[in-house]
Amino acid sequence: MSDPRTPKRYYVTEEEYLNQKTSLEKLKSKLDDLVGALDSYKEKKNASPAAKKIADNEEDKAARIRYLKRSKEFAENFVDSVICGTHLESVEKLKEALDYKAFIRADPYMRRTGATMERQLFGDKDTD
Repeated sequence: MSDPRTPKRYYVTEEEYLNQKTSLEKLKSKLDDLVGALDSYKEKKNASPAAKKIADNEEDKAARIRYLKRSKEFAENFVDSVICGTHLESVEKLKEALDYKAFIRADPYMRRTGATMERQLFGDKDTD
């Protein structure tokens, strides 16, 4: 059993760190490709309602995974700034992380409110 107090357990080498960064970038590109494929599949004219629902569910899963990965990235940046940076840098990283979370969580409500306002201002398009 390894000793938990050894630096090897807490620190990674520069090479390991760079490998982690490239793997995150690869995952991001794969998720973007998946979302693009799902969008194109959903737009097919002859797709059944079940196929569209499956595509919507997969799109939601991909968005959730992207949110979790991005949140983890912001948290890691904050922790790195606490350990190695200044207190001002730490505050900025914390603000970035909280801004991202607030934006993601408020976005559906903002879209819904915008649609309601548009409907109230311009009326339904079907009634014209």
